[in-house]
Amino acid sequence: GEDVVNIRRFRIFDRWGNAVFDDTNLEPNDVRSGWDGVYRGVEMNSAVFIYFAEIEFLDGVSEIIKGEIVLVR
Repeated sequence: GEDVVNIRRFRIFDRWGNAVFDDTNLEPNDVRSGWDGVYRGVEMNSAVFIYFAEIEFLDGVSEIIKGEIVLVR
């Protein structure tokens, strides 16, 4: 939402717990930031991945959110 000022850390894991993406200080709603479905130069197959993100809001409060991402090719 508009009240998010920074994504302090964004991590994505495969179903075996391997980190396939890990980045810090991402700008919210910037399509050039984030994961493109590639790990070590190879496009990942369709699957479900788990994410954790530490989000910073306008009021200075930060929150950790988590969920699933479905990668569809």
